[in-house]
Formats: sequence, structure tokens, C-alpha cells
Amino acid sequence: MKNLFKSIALLLVFTFVLCSCQNSSPEIIPEYSTSSSDKDFDGLKINWGIEGTDDKKLGYISSTVFADMAAQRVKDVETSLNCEINLILESSGWDVNSKLSASIMSGSQVYDLVRCGSYNLAPNARAGHLIGLSGLLDVQNTEKWGTRRMLQSMIWKDDVYAVLPYAWPDLLYTCFGHAVGVNENYIAQLGQTDPREYVESDTWNWDKFEEVLAAYTFDVNGTTVYALSSHEPYLVQMMMLSNGCPMSVYEDGNVVMGAHTEAGKVALERARSIFRETCSDYIHPDRGTDYSHIVKGDVVMGVAWSAEFFNSYVYEMDNLGVLPFPQGPNATPGVYLTYHDSMPFSTGITVNANDIEATAIILSELYEPFEGYETKEDIINYLSSQVFFDRRDAVLFLNMVENTEYGFFREGARKVLDTAIGSNESITSIIESFESANEVLSQDILEPHYAGMIAVYGE
Repeated sequence: MKNLFKSIALLLVFTFVLCSCQNSSPEIIPEYSTSSSDKDFDGLKINWGIEGTDDKKLGYISSTVFADMAAQRVKDVETSLNCEINLILESSGWDVNSKLSASIMSGSQVYDLVRCGSYNLAPNARAGHLIGLSGLLDVQNTEKWGTRRMLQSMIWKDDVYAVLPYAWPDLLYTCFGHAVGVNENYIAQLGQTDPREYVESDTWNWDKFEEVLAAYTFDVNGTTVYALSSHEPYLVQMMMLSNGCPMSVYEDGNVVMGAHTEAGKVALERARSIFRETCSDYIHPDRGTDYSHIVKGDVVMGVAWSAEFFNSYVYEMDNLGVLPFPQGPNATPGVYLTYHDSMPFSTGITVNANDIEATAIILSELYEPFEGYETKEDIINYLSSQVFFDRRDAVLFLNMVENTEYGFFREGARKVLDTAIGSNESITSIIESFESANEVLSQDILEPHYAGMIAVYGE
């Protein structure tokens, strides 16, 4: 089942390592040309520092269809633009980060292009080691480079400093938290409405969520099958996002932590109520990060990182359904916010690249869609036929990918959420206790970030 997908996705794992950074910002190149026709770079050599291995050089497992397409793309670009693309494989994003930083500091040159998880690359953007890309690439082309939310961790002060190979299938689908997997066999056994129908009718909300949690909990030979499994902090984060409340919000010229807004407070209160009171008996007592409960048949629904769907659920379950998190009263209907701690395959141009403009053109050509996968509809058809069990699942999954925002986890933005679920203090008191720390976070990180967001995409 789904053999093509399984061979591609089975080993997608990413290493994210913390590193320090300095704050500065390079000049933006003002001119931009999308055309590569009649370009001849006279054998220009591009050193591409890339997180990868010999059997997964460009993100795909060797000898799979997409791996062959990616390898051929490199060859085609080398031929059409008369250039040489030298892949410098690094075992981790940390290696890419540290070697780039060291070369900049020493005045040497190691890479022209770099690609790794944004967790590792973002410090280089903030330190001025990467070139701002909005003057070089059409970053408004969201179907090619990723949405502003997907690029969020690489936006700083005045520009976006890395883009994504979003037009290449599969690479970015395991990046976000959290989707809801559904054992559709249990739904049929219980005689319940397929919950995907609630999504279609815009009734998949918090009230409906509590209703189905009660309806989906049942006994089998004296053993309880719970309606839901979820790690507590993840449910709290998703409750806030599902109320249309990001980790940080730009309001009236000011950056406000999402938890400090009324929508955020309402979400935190409701999350604690669901977990501790109204639905506690319907949620699996293992509140940790064991995502296998739905596969083992212990629960009807499981809240999980998207990677679990591609590494386990799609080939271990024979009737999997995919849901977004149910929406709160402040959410925009049909927009399902998720979050990420790092975006894999973030790609930037170094400030000391031998030819910055040529490197940008080469990057643009490299990340063109593959033949047969040129449009979003092509991608949906691929996911529907090779990965998921229902076209609705593919559409919803892409919606969640495109609306994944940076959670500022490394910078400490999630501490208030983790505290909220475990404390007996009032939500207001907890938020007030983080005011000082969050003010520093806003000044040091969020305000420069939003300045860049506005500079590139507008308010």
C-alpha cells in the first residue's frame, strides 16, 4: 500500500541544534530578474553546503522517483546555465551553521548556498551571514518558496533570508504540529458521523470536539477505547492556535504575545477545562508523547506531529482519516493554524558568495517544480492517490502545512503555555508572571521579526 510514498518518506528525520548569534543585517540587492534564458555563467562553481548523506543527498532517499528527479534537476541546471553545482554534504545542520559562521568570521569562503533546518540557519540570518532575498527572488510566489508563515523563522529586521523548496513534493510535509489522526473503522463501528463532514460544514469547533470526545469513548471486552490521545502541552498550543491566536500578534503597531490576548486567554482556559474537567475521562491517561496509541487501537483519535502520519500512520493503518484541530470562536473559518520549531531544507545565499545574483538565478532554477507536479492540484492528486485515503485528507494536510507558523520555541515563547497546563494558578496570574520575560522576548526577537515581515509582505 502506498509503496511509492513509503520508500520516499520513511527516514525523514531532522536534527535541530541550538547555537548563538549576533545581530546585524546585510544590504539587500535591489535588482531582481526571474529570467534565466540565455544565461551563461561560464563554468561558475557554486558550493552548496547541504545537510544530507550520500543516500539522501537532496532530501529524498536514493533510487526513489523524486530522488532521481532532484538529481536530474541539478544536472539540467548545470547544463542550461553552464555552471557547476558542488554539493558539500554535512552530517547535521549544526555543521552547516558552524562552518558558515567560522568562514565569515575568518574572512574565508566555504559556501555560496546553504541548506539545513531553520533552527540552525536562523542564527546566521540574524548575524548578517546571509543575503536578504526579496530583492533577488520572487518571494511572493508562495507555491514555489513557501508561505510567509512557513518562512517566518527566517525573517529578520528587513528581509527574508532563506526560502523553501515547497514546489518539490514531500520534503516539507513532516514539519508541523499538530494534526489529528482518526481511526475511521472505529467511527463506522460506532455508527458516528465521519468527523471530516464537520470540517466541510464548518462545525468542527470546540463544542463539537467535546461532544465527539464523549461519543467516541467506549468499552471493548472491559477495556476502554479512549476518544483521544494527546500530549498535554501540544493540546494547549493547538487550542490557542485553533482560536486564531498565533504565538505572537502584531496589533496597532505593537507586538503582543498571543497568550496575552483575550483570544489566547480564552483558549488556555478552555484547554485546561477539557483536559482536567469536562473531557478528562475521554482522554487516554498516558499524556506523554507516545503517538502509537491510535495505531494500537487504544484510541479513536490521536493528536500528533505531522511526521507521525508519514513515518507510521499512513502505512500501519488501513482506514486513516485526517483532521485539523477543531476551531475556537475567534478563528477564521477554514484557516487551520499549526506551528513548527524548525523548517527543514531552509535555503539561503551567503554574504560572501562568489556571485550573488548568479547564485540566486541558479537557486530559482533548482527549485522549479518537477515535471508532472507543477501545480497545487497535481500535488493534491499525488497525495490522494499515493499517501492518504481520501482527497479531503490531502487538501486539509496542505492547508495545515501552508499555515504553520514559527513557535519561537528556542526563544522561550512557549514557556507560558507549558506552565498553564500544569499549574493550579489562574491563567491570568500565570500570564502576569511571564510579563517581564515576554517583554524582553518581544524587544529582542519579535519586534525585529515583525519589522522584517512588514518589510517583505506588508501589514
